[in-house]
Amino acid sequence: MSHDEDTCKLMSIEAKAAIQEVSFAVQSVSISEQLPRSDELVYLNLKTKEEQLYCVELSVKGFRVVGRQFDTTSDGADNPYFETIYALLDTVSPEYRLSFGEALVCKLAELQGTVEEDPSEDAK
Repeated sequence: MSHDEDTCKLMSIEAKAAIQEVSFAVQSVSISEQLPRSDELVYLNLKTKEEQLYCVELSVKGFRVVGRQFDTTSDGADNPYFETIYALLDTVSPEYRLSFGEALVCKLAELQGTVEEDPSEDAK
């Protein structure tokens, strides 16, 4: 596999990881099938819980909104890059913040339950 194929594959892997990480907090997110993928960028189509549509560019510079419709790259020239998909969503989706907070509380409660169960196991 060439270096370019490795880099392209890495960008696709990064996009798939971002999709998995935020799918709980958005209505939908997927890699664009319409826009070209390259070794330097991949486009994601994202629909927030507020039903806002975005086309998001993922490149070595980070994530940024480039369109307000799926598969559209017409309004991203002046938009800022975000280091993570979380930072981008935190800016564009108040519902994401709520979902993230709820997921965190649930995970902490789950961990607390695990910690409380362990001492009872030792007491047997």
